[in-house]
Amino acid sequence: MSAAQEVAERVSSDLNPLVREGFLNPYPMYQELRALGPVVWMQSLNAWGVFRDAEVRRVITDWQSFGSKGGGGVSNFYFEKPWREPSVVFEVDPPDHTRTRTVLTRVLSPAALAKLKAGMEAEAARLVNSLLERKTFDAVADFARPFPLKVLPDAVGLPEEGRHNLLTYNQFVRKGRALNWRQNWTEADEVEGERITNWVADHCRREGLKADGFGAQIYAAADAGEISDYEAAMLVRSFLTAGVEGTINGISHTINLLMAHPEQWAIVRDDPTKVRAAFEEMLRFDSGVQIIARNTMGEMDFEGVRLGAFDKVIAFIGSANRDPSRWANPDVYDVTRNTAGHVALGTGIHGCVGQMIARMEATAVLGALVRAVDEIRPAGAPVYRTTGARGLESLPVTIRGRQGSLAQ
Repeated sequence: MSAAQEVAERVSSDLNPLVREGFLNPYPMYQELRALGPVVWMQSLNAWGVFRDAEVRRVITDWQSFGSKGGGGVSNFYFEKPWREPSVVFEVDPPDHTRTRTVLTRVLSPAALAKLKAGMEAEAARLVNSLLERKTFDAVADFARPFPLKVLPDAVGLPEEGRHNLLTYNQFVRKGRALNWRQNWTEADEVEGERITNWVADHCRREGLKADGFGAQIYAAADAGEISDYEAAMLVRSFLTAGVEGTINGISHTINLLMAHPEQWAIVRDDPTKVRAAFEEMLRFDSGVQIIARNTMGEMDFEGVRLGAFDKVIAFIGSANRDPSRWANPDVYDVTRNTAGHVALGTGIHGCVGQMIARMEATAVLGALVRAVDEIRPAGAPVYRTTGARGLESLPVTIRGRQGSLAQ
């Protein structure tokens, strides 16, 4: 008997934090859903949901019981064909995952990232200095977006032309992770989806990458027989597409939170070494990524509930990061908090492989801003994306530079 057939005997809910009002502010829903129990059948998602820190942590770390092959979104690859070829690092389990992850981990070693630091900081200073002259600008379009779109593809070795296509591709990835996505796509979606998939595939090939970037190093692993050429191209795709948008969202969310909490901005302004802490607390408090999905690898009992084979289980990491059983005053944004242990970037073998470069980017560009700016305030209402990852489309701001100061 399937999970759906047995649902009447189990705790279920018609709440859906992924749509409508829940999407913009899911936290009141999370509080209700945590109170229902350790695992809840989500009727509108045709999936199980876990909302407490303990259960979320188990689902995203126990890969033997909760596998990644069924996809990281609501769509269940065991029963619905994925929109694009699955990732060879995010949507795969050991032993294949071990091979591809090992290559990426080596390419993104601390020593390799250290070589990028000076260049990133120089680019961040250049960007901030240009914005000091304007004073009023869009913190998404003019700050959070152009920086990762330059420094990360530069590091991979992607040519400059057409990089905006990476963001379009991510929009389609989100569409393709939705439940019953085929029923909701228009003909125009199909045409554009094929175009953008082909563009990304073309630009992740060996021939399209510069010889001195991370992409070339990934292909060197293929030449050494560690991975296939196909896997190398897919690793380049995963690194590029996942890394750019997530960092854009993180930078803009941090700025928005610091403006909304001026006492926290004052702490960071007076001590710019706390920029990294402000970014980490943003990840805990209001990350753009709110879920990590897995599938059961067989029938199993989980917290007293019988789950069917290949059932979709959605770990609501945004809820776990506000779980009062794990965090004191979880609904308070506090840059002095010890944020060690948050699950915004996953954990275990499937933790975000690019998290250190994302942190380095955010620290560089936010640090340049904080060192050069005395005051930052809203210049208009923020505009949020209404579907997919919880990101800002627009964030108008006005800044006042420190007297006689430029970003260094």
